[in-house]
Amino acid sequence: MKNFCKQIDNFDAAVFSVFNQDFLFSASTVTYFPITECAKDILLSDYFISNKISDFIISKYSSDEISLTCKKLDEFKSNNVLSKRRKYDKSSILYTDFFLKLVGSTKCNLRCNYCFANKSAEYDMSFDTAKKAILFFLDKFVPDEKRRVVIDLTGAGEPLVRLDFILKVNNFVQELKRQRNINIFCQFATNGMLLTKEVSKLLKENNILYGVSLDGNKIASEQNRLGLDYDLVSKNIVDIENKQFFGLASTYSGNNHNFVEIFKTLYSFNPEVVGMKPVRLLESNPNSINKNNINEIKKSYDDFVKWLYKQLVSGDKKIFDTFMHSEDFLSRYMKTVIRPFRVFYRCSSGINSFAVDGKENIIICPAFVGEKDGIIGNLDSGIFEEKKKKLESLYADNISFCKNCWARYTCAGECFSVGYMNHGILEKPSSTMCELKKYLIQLSIYFWTCLKYEHQDLKFLHFSQSAP
Repeated sequence: MKNFCKQIDNFDAAVFSVFNQDFLFSASTVTYFPITECAKDILLSDYFISNKISDFIISKYSSDEISLTCKKLDEFKSNNVLSKRRKYDKSSILYTDFFLKLVGSTKCNLRCNYCFANKSAEYDMSFDTAKKAILFFLDKFVPDEKRRVVIDLTGAGEPLVRLDFILKVNNFVQELKRQRNINIFCQFATNGMLLTKEVSKLLKENNILYGVSLDGNKIASEQNRLGLDYDLVSKNIVDIENKQFFGLASTYSGNNHNFVEIFKTLYSFNPEVVGMKPVRLLESNPNSINKNNINEIKKSYDDFVKWLYKQLVSGDKKIFDTFMHSEDFLSRYMKTVIRPFRVFYRCSSGINSFAVDGKENIIICPAFVGEKDGIIGNLDSGIFEEKKKKLESLYADNISFCKNCWARYTCAGECFSVGYMNHGILEKPSSTMCELKKYLIQLSIYFWTCLKYEHQDLKFLHFSQSAP
């Protein structure tokens, strides 16, 4: 049977099939259930409109099966698993983590063919601007000292071209941590070229978290990251003495999306975290995720999910944990659907995060360096109120492109930089990425369902899903 997905007419729910298994997903309750083929056929008919069973269903199934199925579906309806679209209150969202993203430099020692950085805006941030941004963030944005505060120095270039800047900012942050008794620290991602054994040791000694971006094997990485010396980066990673809290992340693209091989390659370096995220490119770019390669990428995700499942049920929990600790798209959806909970915001800029560039502009994120439309304030006057309200309004139930979608509380919308890049509108999603993300949600549901019903002996897994 071919995989398919269809939103149910007049209901805030969808029916889909993955690997010959049918499922019902409820947007209202963020719950999912494996269903029979009979249930699928009835849900896709006009049963709840006409209150009649079609001749097709009567000819295909026994009267007993139809009766039992209708009874269960009516139960779903009475328990709001099957319901009309409704809005849910987002006012009670409590963020425990707050993120300040400093664009310390837009300079880089590589020329990646998918880089989002605006090279026309090349500059270095001054240390005084960094201090000003951090104090503004703590004093006027973070609500209280109970939050965890992350100062992300990744920026829009290669952060290690300014190691002295990183160390000075971190010293300032550590002093604030002592003075204010707050949970605050620095982190960044690097391409690894400048991450010598001495540098990695220095970063660890100063309690700075870091990870490396690498796109899999030597051929794929050097093909997409022009100027990269893969052997050098590999040696730098191997030479890291303490890999606690160390992660690797791949950017996959239209020419590099064998997820099993990418994961295996990165995992072989023994990190604590491995993640894989898609490129941010115009859909017209052949290296983007687009309509010409989406089916290949779905197939590759099929292979990865089957492989990950096999590793887990064979007893290798470490591989599973390494993947689930990441902010990979698939792992994010797997964490959301198993709990379950509603996700209202895809991007929380202006709510619990923002970025600052070298000109003291407050911007949505580092992808908006040099983009006038990405400026949401400045360090002197703060975040512009109308910009803040606009960002606060862009949540799942309030985005015209998303509010009627069955996946809105799991996906919560598009990355603002992708929407802006492709359409000039922050919240307008890429249709291809919508298709991919919905499919990853379906794969997540398939994964957990198989574990729940086939491997209840795995005691370390806690399933929170329950029938109505």
